[in-house]
Amino acid sequence: MTESPTTSEYSAGGVVYRPTASGYDIAVVNRARHTDWSLPKGHIEAGETREQAALREVKEETGLDAEIVRPLDEVVYFYNRPKKGLVRKTVYHYLMKAAPGELGKPNWEVDETRWVPITEAHELLTYKKDWEVVNKAQEVLGVRDRGSGVGD
Repeated sequence: MTESPTTSEYSAGGVVYRPTASGYDIAVVNRARHTDWSLPKGHIEAGETREQAALREVKEETGLDAEIVRPLDEVVYFYNRPKKGLVRKTVYHYLMKAAPGELGKPNWEVDETRWVPITEAHELLTYKKDWEVVNKAQEVLGVRDRGSGVGD
């Protein structure tokens, strides 16, 4: 039996924040098909830069226009896909400041988008890799109270 080759996928997204009276809120999304809460992100399309993909995906998933403040982190993980085998996924995350506006309505990708205080995001986000990216955003924004995730 031969092993199937590893394929690569690339996505971009970020930590979208807005200042509040008590600190910062960030936008998180609930994706029903994955039954998770995560940071907004998605595949980089042909001809797009990482930054263009991140801004487009944030708009598609949250309804928000945003401005990239700076790169945050590059996350790599592996998963198995039926008939494709092992996939190496790289996600490029950016710190983004949200323009004024309302969160988008549910769509085919996202069931709910929610603003959460950045210091409480760890209680909602499903993936430890997202927690780590939020921690980096908190460092950049100068937020002292950083969570480490559920169960820590």
